[in-house]
Formats: sequence, structure tokens, C-alpha cells
Amino acid sequence: MIAESMKGERRSYYIRISAESTYSTIAGVIAARKILGKPWGVLLRSRLGAVAVVKPSIAELMEGFYERRTQVIYPKDSGLIAILAGARPEARLLEAGVGSGFLTTVLAMGLCPTGRLIGLDVKRENLEAARRNLESAGLLDCVDLKLGDVRDPAAVEGVGPLDGVVLDMPDPWSALESLGPEVKPSAVAVAFVPTSTQLEKLLDHLPGGWMLQGGVETMARTINLSPGAVRPGEWLASFTGYIVVLRRVVQG
Repeated sequence: MIAESMKGERRSYYIRISAESTYSTIAGVIAARKILGKPWGVLLRSRLGAVAVVKPSIAELMEGFYERRTQVIYPKDSGLIAILAGARPEARLLEAGVGSGFLTTVLAMGLCPTGRLIGLDVKRENLEAARRNLESAGLLDCVDLKLGDVRDPAAVEGVGPLDGVVLDMPDPWSALESLGPEVKPSAVAVAFVPTSTQLEKLLDHLPGGWMLQGGVETMARTINLSPGAVRPGEWLASFTGYIVVLRRVVQG
């Protein structure tokens, strides 16, 4: 729900409807009976403002309803990673380090329905949580979740030819050698590392067949949208990790 008070303040609420419940918002208390049976997008008015009952976007679904078993990559990073990795229909990508499936979801959004994502993780419980999350988003059909260690050549043998690779793991440099034969020449590998120490190790241990292209970090800040007082907001999501882009190369 999106609530707007008479003062022009807005706030989002993530709820699961149950018949006898009531929900307190900045626009007043809303009873579940006023919501049930109504179409998405209905606007309910109260003496304190209005509440729009909207279907959650994928970003809102992840933020408000996804299971979290691990540290997750949020949209400010995952959206850019998906673009850099080439997540598009017909492409075939591999993600190492599925975790709770937050980044997996964004990659699948770009790949579905005709692309394919192979997601590997070393923990079965992570894969099970990611599977449930992807199913709730309706994105499971184009994702193959597998238990395995990308650093083991046997675990990735035959998964190619890959159009791109995403590495969300503590030591991405250790996966590049085993993945090399499965990745198309010129294809992109995107690594997400949260510390400068890991970044230094990636640079120092880059195996043959790969070339560093560049790296970025992202920041996102809210905007105060009050009438007559539009200005940058107080909430800032600053550094969360380094996004590093590499290319698969072959000798000429």
C-alpha cells in the first residue's frame, strides 16, 4: 500500500492481507474488509488522507516479502550488474553465489522467457530459499539452480557456451580459470566484492584468458517530494561493494 497524508507525506507499507486485520498508516487505519475484493490500484480515502492498494513491483517484492538467508545485493547494484553482464533474452548466463536469490531475480528479469540462467551455490539451503523467492516472482522457469562449487572444473563442465558470468563470492579470482573454457571469447564476467582487500586480490590473481575492463561503485539517495520543498532526502545508500568488469580474451 502507498499512503498519503493530508500534509502530503507518503509512505509505503508491505502487508499480507488477512480477513480480520486492520492496518495503521499515516493516512489512518485501514480495515482488511475494505481491501478484500477490490482491484489492484484502488484508492481508499479516509479523513486523514488516502491509501492506494497496489500490486508490489519486483523491487518491492524483494524488499518486503523475500526470504533472506544471506547478505543480499540490492537493486542499486543488481540492476547495473545485470546490464553489464548482458542479461537479455536468448542469452545464457551463469551466476556463482546465488545466496537468497535477490541478484538472481534481477538477472532472470532480463533473461526470461527465452534466455537461461544457471545459478550455482555451495549451500543447499540457500538454493531452496532462492527457489521459493523466484517462484513467488514468477521467474523460476528460466533459471536452473544447482548445488556446486564454481571453483571446481567438474561442477561447470558443459554449462557453456556462456554469454556472461556473474560472481558474487568471496574469491572470484579462483573461479575464473575453471570457467574460462565455458565462456565465449569477448564475453563479460562481472564480480561483486565488498572490500578493497578482495579487489586487490582479484587484480593480483587474475588468470590468463581474462582482461580487466573497469570497475565502479554505486550510490542512491532519496528525494524529498513535498510540495514547495523539493530537495535531496536524508537517506543515502552509499558504498556497498565494488562492481568489477572483466572480459574473456584469447590469443590472436
